[in-house]
Amino acid sequence: MTKKREFHTNIAGKVRNTKLPKRKALWPLFEAISNSIHAIEEKGNLDSGQIIIDIIRNGKKETYENLKVVDIYPVNSFLIHDNGSGFNDNNLNSFLTAESDYKIEKGAKGIGRFVALKAFNHVNYNSSFQSNGSYLTRSFTFKQIGNGIFDFKEESNSESKSWTKVELNHYREEYQKFCPKPLEDIAEKIVEHFLIYFLQNKCPYITLREQNGQKVLLQDYYKNTFKGSIKESELTINDNTFHLYLLRVFNTRMSHQIHYCANNREVKFELLNKYISDLGRRINDEDGNHFVYHAYLTSTVFDEAVDSERIDFNILEQNEDEEEDDSSEITIKNIRNNAVEEIEKLLEPYLSSVREEKFENYQSHIYSSSPQYKTILKYHPETIKKLPPNLKGNKLDIELFKAQNELESEIKELGEEVLNANEDIQNTEEYQEKYAEYIEKFNDIGKANLAKHIVHRKAVIELLDKFLGIEDNKFQTEETIHNIFFPIRSESDEISYDKQNLWLIDERLSYHNYLSSDKSFKSIKVSDSEDLQRPDLLIFNDSFAFVNDEAPHHSFTIIEFKRPERQGYTTESYKKNPVDQVLQYIRTIRDNKGVDRKGKKIDFINANTPFYAYIVLDFNENLKQVLDDKDFKKTPDSMGYFKFHDKYNAYIEVISYQKLLKDAKMRNRILFEKLGLPTN
Repeated sequence: MTKKREFHTNIAGKVRNTKLPKRKALWPLFEAISNSIHAIEEKGNLDSGQIIIDIIRNGKKETYENLKVVDIYPVNSFLIHDNGSGFNDNNLNSFLTAESDYKIEKGAKGIGRFVALKAFNHVNYNSSFQSNGSYLTRSFTFKQIGNGIFDFKEESNSESKSWTKVELNHYREEYQKFCPKPLEDIAEKIVEHFLIYFLQNKCPYITLREQNGQKVLLQDYYKNTFKGSIKESELTINDNTFHLYLLRVFNTRMSHQIHYCANNREVKFELLNKYISDLGRRINDEDGNHFVYHAYLTSTVFDEAVDSERIDFNILEQNEDEEEDDSSEITIKNIRNNAVEEIEKLLEPYLSSVREEKFENYQSHIYSSSPQYKTILKYHPETIKKLPPNLKGNKLDIELFKAQNELESEIKELGEEVLNANEDIQNTEEYQEKYAEYIEKFNDIGKANLAKHIVHRKAVIELLDKFLGIEDNKFQTEETIHNIFFPIRSESDEISYDKQNLWLIDERLSYHNYLSSDKSFKSIKVSDSEDLQRPDLLIFNDSFAFVNDEAPHHSFTIIEFKRPERQGYTTESYKKNPVDQVLQYIRTIRDNKGVDRKGKKIDFINANTPFYAYIVLDFNENLKQVLDDKDFKKTPDSMGYFKFHDKYNAYIEVISYQKLLKDAKMRNRILFEKLGLPTN
């Protein structure tokens, strides 16, 4: 009979040095269940083996007995009852020896009881076992203080049967909040952790029971949830054998996973979608039921390498972007890659179908909506095949954009190699092939970038077309239309080239020295005027942008927008007459002096300084009368008016939104046709 009743170790220190992540809050329960399984195996009563787990929630027991729903309340404790061999002398001696190697052949690490004290306040043990032909009852409390053992009792009993009850008492607060509340969630976690036992039909009957009598037999949960066909495979990695189980899990809350197991128990898992994206979120079986795939990987490699807390492996891990190590040392990355490859083989019929459909959909999207990515189809079709399935809209374009950048980087590297090669290499046949490859790819990337530019312009034209229509019984404001061409109340220093759309009016307007948008003359940098008038757009240009080299060095462009379908144009006030409004702006500029971007004085009074004015609006009879009175001429297509003002050396053009859209669409359509892109 064992006489010693205390540890020869520092219990508090041992518990403090034991690792248990907060999200592993159920690990003490798993350790207790594992001990119960071992006790039933030791007794040899697997067919009749029973493990009953009572869930004890916060509050009084009587409160829960009459409640229909109890699993919304936090779990306080677990009571685990088994009919195994009991807490006999061998088990007690092992318990009293820190990091005992008793049951080491079963993968026991000898620290499960310390893991329990990490998450719970104390643990009660009560057991009946056979000793020298009779039965004894042994009970005690295990705490994280002193020598650990308290209230030890041992007495004979007349039951003539063995059993053990372990009570994990009072979750510590930091772990309690990570313990699942619903009965089914706890059942799911237990089955996942011990799935190899269920797969091999070596698990005793386990019942999970609530305080109101609700219960679930985990064998039933396993059959209902993991009811799909099971595929098995064996793989060899660095002369080590691994066994892979692949099965369907009919639980829509779960994701595809790969589980790494040691001694028939899960140690860690990873999301399988990360490595096989074509699995999607979930799959439908032949009857339309949703399921996900779970893979379980076992090996003596894992059995020997699992750490003492059973939460990880002492196996080298490599980052995904690291190259494989050529040495014989096995790594998690190497194991994972081989396992994923084997899973892909097992799922090949399904994955092939998904990938073929995905490629066709993405190819169709590229041809119809994103032709700038055609080069990926030509040079890196495998990249398209590796994209996650069911991407749409912006999410798909983001992934294609990343792939395009990678391809462009690859071509730049090839260009560096080709263009910087010495003369001896340039005369080789290999160089000529690389040079031809580079030129072809370089030209294709140029076309792709041009296509991207044109597709963007098409989207801008469609947006403007939409905004010019009526919505909610009203037209868009002048400010909304203005912002499409150039952000309001800003300057060219603040706005990048790709954020402006002046090309809608004239391609040359995009290239300017300075632009102010809806800012008063007083606030802009090229004038010393105190005038508070605010031209919609005022552009200061060097001569190359609009005129030939013999012309004066500077020119100005004024653009004025009017709200779609605006009425009430008249010659009575310049504010209601866009032509007089523009002429007023020109007078203000010519009557003042300022400095250019480099601080050089500008003489605006020079009669040869050209001005260009664009007035963009919707025509009506009042406006046409104003333009006729001011001697404007119609454009050849009759969709606009123009005039040259001799005194101010100013060309003024009045453009309808319809003409602007028509011309922009025509220019863009020609480019689409030249590149062989769809125009619809």
